[in-house]
Amino acid sequence: FEQFLGKRTGRGRMSRTEFEQSARPGTALAVGSPQELIETILHQHELFGHSRYMAQLDIGGMPYSKVAKAIELLAAKVAPVVRRELAR
Repeated sequence: FEQFLGKRTGRGRMSRTEFEQSARPGTALAVGSPQELIETILHQHELFGHSRYMAQLDIGGMPYSKVAKAIELLAAKVAPVVRRELAR
């Protein structure tokens, strides 16, 4: 885990504690299960009223199979629920 953090950013390594603080609910970093991502996006929509969500996946540090799986989960599990909830 730590071997990838900060590797491409040039800012140095991020500790596990820093990562966990950045990834907790209510923060800008969207990490977790599809349900956690749904909750994060909907929470951000409540705050900002945005109409678009741009996800950035780390292709440099993750194997392609994991990136592809994350994209699949976004399309199949996250996006439909977010669209449905925002249409209400």
